Amino acid sequence: MERLELVATERKEFGRGAMRRARKQGKIPGVLYGESGNFPIYFADGELRSALRRISGGAALISLDVGGKERLSVLADCQRNCIVDSLVHVDFHEVSMRKKMHAHVPVALFGAEECAGVKTENGVLEFLCHSLEVRCLPKDLPAGCSVDISGLHVGQIVHVRDLPPMDGVEFLGSPDLVIVVCSAMKVQEESTAGTAAESANAAPKA
Repeated sequence: MERLELVATERKEFGRGAMRRARKQGKIPGVLYGESGNFPIYFADGELRSALRRISGGAALISLDVGGKERLSVLADCQRNCIVDSLVHVDFHEVSMRKKMHAHVPVALFGAEECAGVKTENGVLEFLCHSLEVRCLPKDLPAGCSVDISGLHVGQIVHVRDLPPMDGVEFLGSPDLVIVVCSAMKVQEESTAGTAAESANAAPKA
């Protein structure tokens, strides 16, 4: 697991007005919380964006330099203003290398172009679970979970229990949780049949 480094500065001003002024100055407010307490902090906008791009939606350990003291953490929440594409606020959760942690890791499908159910059986893929909660030591935290669907046929389902084991990682939640299913295109077939029936009923009688 790659460990990213990010510098944070102590935040002593609070309130909406102070936060707006900080953002205009290129500083993004945030909070680091955990066993050591809660620490209001600022990040440089450019450095924070660069770190978030490197994470790219995956799970990652981040070494925060807060006033010269290193604190290992994971990103817990990131608020954005989608209208103007700006960062609003970020939360980080402090973790310990000696204690197991909970995290959500993204699920990625690969082999879709070779998927038997889609390629030769006129099926359609339904991707139902895009992230999974795991428990592990920080050193074992995976960036994500990849699911091979190249051999999936119509009517087949991939559950959490079907995933290959990952060293040191425990999948939480129900093992029956459905990740992806390859279904027959029933909706399209029914729609076509319905259209044909409507056309027959609408045809003028001799």
